[in-house]
Amino acid sequence: MSSPSSQSVTVTLRRDLGLFDVTMIGVGAMIGTSIFVLIGVATREVGSAVMLVFVLNALATLFTASTYAELGSTFPEAGGGYLWAKKGLRHPAAFLSGWMSWFGHTVACSYYSLGLGYAMVAFAGYFQLDILGMTDEMIVKVFATGAILFFLAVNYAGVGATGKAGDIITLVQILIVTFFVAFAVLYALDAKGIDIMDNFYPIFPEGKGFADVFMVMGFTFIAFEGYEIIVQCGEEVKNPKKNIPRAIFISVLVAAVLYLSVAFACLSNFSPEWVGAEGENAVISVAERVIPYFGAPLVIFAGVLSAMAALNATVFSSSRVSFAMGRDKSLPRMFGSIHKTRRVPHNAILVTGVIMLFMALIFPLEVVVASTSVMFLLLFTLANAAAIRLRRRLTKIDIGFKTPLFPLFPVLGIVFSVSVAAYLYFFMPIAWYITAIWVAVGLALSAFAKPSEEYQSIVERRRVPQKPLPKEKIDKYRVFLALGDLGDLRLVETAGIIARYFKGDLTVNNVVEVPRAMPLEAISKEYVDEIALGLKKAVKVAPSTVDVRPVVSVSYFVPGAILDQLNHEAANLLVLGWKGTKRRGRTILGRNLDEVVRRAPCDVAIIKTKRLSKNIERILVVSGKYFETRKALLLALPIAKEYGASIEILSVITDDRQVALAKGNAERLSKMCTRVNVPHEVHYLRSKSLVSAVQQETQKADLLVMGTGAQTAIERTLFGSSYDRIIRTVDVPVLILKTTNVGRTLQPGSIPFPMFMPPGRTT
Repeated sequence: MSSPSSQSVTVTLRRDLGLFDVTMIGVGAMIGTSIFVLIGVATREVGSAVMLVFVLNALATLFTASTYAELGSTFPEAGGGYLWAKKGLRHPAAFLSGWMSWFGHTVACSYYSLGLGYAMVAFAGYFQLDILGMTDEMIVKVFATGAILFFLAVNYAGVGATGKAGDIITLVQILIVTFFVAFAVLYALDAKGIDIMDNFYPIFPEGKGFADVFMVMGFTFIAFEGYEIIVQCGEEVKNPKKNIPRAIFISVLVAAVLYLSVAFACLSNFSPEWVGAEGENAVISVAERVIPYFGAPLVIFAGVLSAMAALNATVFSSSRVSFAMGRDKSLPRMFGSIHKTRRVPHNAILVTGVIMLFMALIFPLEVVVASTSVMFLLLFTLANAAAIRLRRRLTKIDIGFKTPLFPLFPVLGIVFSVSVAAYLYFFMPIAWYITAIWVAVGLALSAFAKPSEEYQSIVERRRVPQKPLPKEKIDKYRVFLALGDLGDLRLVETAGIIARYFKGDLTVNNVVEVPRAMPLEAISKEYVDEIALGLKKAVKVAPSTVDVRPVVSVSYFVPGAILDQLNHEAANLLVLGWKGTKRRGRTILGRNLDEVVRRAPCDVAIIKTKRLSKNIERILVVSGKYFETRKALLLALPIAKEYGASIEILSVITDDRQVALAKGNAERLSKMCTRVNVPHEVHYLRSKSLVSAVQQETQKADLLVMGTGAQTAIERTLFGSSYDRIIRTVDVPVLILKTTNVGRTLQPGSIPFPMFMPPGRTT
C-alpha cells in the first residue's frame, strides 16, 4: 500500500443542477414581469395582433435558442456567449459579445426592478394606500431602487441565486398564471350575449399592419430573453449535453404558452382598446374584474414574485459576465478579483449595481425595455455568427445537440435579430442611442484589452463521477471521512484506526463551498491547491499501513457533494465530525450534517470531537437493540485496542420485562470483546430514565459509544429523542453509529462478525 504522503490529492467539481432546476431558472427569467407588464402595452400598439406578436417571437426565438442549445451543450462553461465569441470570433467582436452581454443582463435587471415598482403601485391603488404621499412614479422608482439594492446585497453576501427556493417561486408563478387564465376563460364563456372571439377581429386596428407587428416584436422581445441564463450555469448542470438543450427548449415552450394564454384570457373578456388603455396594469385590471375579491391581489403577488425571481437570476448572471471578462483581462483586473472572506466577485457586483440603478432611476420603463431588447438582439447576432464559425473550425469536437438544418437556423437567427433591432429604431430611437454609446465605449476599451488565457481554472480537473465504482474494484471495506475542519487531526486518526482494523481503505474528503454568485470554474487553482495541501498534511496522521485517498470537492451544496462522492466510493462507513453546536430550530447537528445523515446510503458514525484525544482509557458502550449495539461495538473495539482502553457495556433496565433480553444481549456483546482480547465488564443499571443513567455513567468514561437504527428516528430527530439529548448533554467525546438495515454482509478483516453493506455490494 502506498503511504498517505505519497498520495496525490484528487479535485472534483460537482454538478448540482438537474433538468428541473435549470429549466426553472430559464422559465423564471423568461416570465419575469413581462407577462404582466408588456401585454397591455403591446396591445395598445397592435390590438389583438398581440397574439401574432408572441407567436412570431416564439418561432424566431427557436432559431437562436437552437444555437444556444448546441454551443451550451458543447461548451458547458460559465460565461456563455462571451466564451463562444472568444473561441469563434476575432477581436473586437469577441470583446463586444461579453460587453453587450454584461449590459443586456444588467439593464434587464433595471427593467425587472421597475416591473416590481409598478406592481407596488397597483398594490397601493387597490388597497387605497397612501405611501408617504408619494406619486405613482416615485413609488416605482423607490421600490425599484430597493429591489436592486436588496439583490445586490444577497449576491454580495454569497447567498445562492438559484436553488430549491427559486424553483418553488417559479412554480408558484406558473400556478397563479394558470389559475388566472382558467378563471378568465370560464368567466368569458359564462358571459351572456358575448362571443368569446369577438374581440379578436379585426386582427389589426385601423392604420396598423405587419410593419407595426414587427416593431412590437422588437419591443416585446425581452419576454423571450432569459433562456440564455441556462448556459451561464453550464458548469453546474448534470449531464449538460442533454439537459442544457432540453431546458432551453422547454423554457421557450413554457414561456410562449403562458404569454399566449394570458393575452387570450385578457382579450376574450375585454376589447383591445380597453386592454391597451390599461397599459402596464392591464392584467391586474382584468383579474380584478373576472376574479371577485382576490383576483387583483393574487396577480399583484404573482407580479412581485416574478420580478424577484427574474431579478435574482439576472443580477447573478450579469455579475458573472463582467467577472469572466475581468478574470481574463478583457476588463480591468478589479472585475476579476474575489473577496477574501465572502469569496464573491465583489467589484463586478458593485459596478453592475451602479449601472442597474442608473438605468432604473433615469429612464422610463419603455426605454429600459427597448434598450434591453436591442442589446440582446445584437448579442444573439454575434452568438449565431460564432456558432457558424465554430462548427466549421472544430470539426472533431464532441457536439451535444446539433442545430437542425445547419447553418440555416443560425443564419435566420441573424436575419431576424438584425431586422427587428433595426425596426426598433423607429419605435424607440433613444434605445438605439443608449446602445450606440455603450458599443462605442466598448470599442474604445477593446483597443486596450489584452485577453489572456493564463488564468488557471480547476475546470480541467475531473468531475464527480456520475456512476459508482465498478464491482470488481469493491474488494475491501471502505471508510469515508467527510472532513470539514482540516485541523481536526484526531478525527482523521480515528477514521484511519477503524479502516486499518477492518483491513480497509480510507477516503478523506473536504468540500470547498462556492457562493452562487460565482461560477465553479472561477475558484482559482491556487486556492484549491492550498486546500489540497492542507488536506494532504492532515491525512498524514492516519496509520501508515492504510491506503488513504484525499479528495477535494468543489460545489455549491456541501451535502450533495459529500453524498455524490460517497456513492462513487461505494463506502461502507461514513464518518462525520461534530463540534457539539447548539440546536437551532429543527436542525439537530447542523443543516449540512443533518442532510447528509438522513440521506447517506451506508452506516454513519458521528463523532462528537469535543475533548477527543489519545487519552482514552475507558469506553462506555450503551447496550440497546443488539443489531445496532453490535455494530457500534465493532467500531469501539479498534479504538480500544489502539489506546489500550477497557470497555464497559452498560445495560440500562427501565422495565422488569427487559431483564432477560438485556442480559442476553449483554452476554453476546461480552463474547465479542473476549474473542479479540479487549478487557471489558458488563454493568446492569436499573433506572427510570435512560438519559440520566447514561449521563451518570459517562462521568467515569473517556468515550461514549451508542448505536441507533434508521427506524428509531422520529420525524423531528435523527437518532431518537433520548439519544439526541444524551449526545448534546454529556461532557465527553461521543461516537454514535446510525445503522442501515439493508444490504449484503461482509467479513471485515479479522473480525468474525458481519458488517452490513449498502444495497448492491458484493463480498
